[in-house]
Amino acid sequence: MTYEGMFEEIEALDEVKKLKQQLKKLKADKARGDADLEKTIDILETDNSIKDYEITQLKETIDMLKKQKKILQDSIRKHG
Repeated sequence: MTYEGMFEEIEALDEVKKLKQQLKKLKADKARGDADLEKTIDILETDNSIKDYEITQLKETIDMLKKQKKILQDSIRKHG
């Protein structure tokens, strides 16, 4: 093997080492990004659940108020 061939092989090994390090970093960044995305999705799902509960409670309150209104109107008609 010539000196030039040895240098090319060393350069190639160094390049492979750099590329492996870059790949490792990219995988770590992707894993962090995935974890952040999962956390964001979880937060949004929780917010949606809370909003759904609040909507249900408001609908129940509206129904109760409508019933009370009807009772009051009926009472006013009877005694009015």
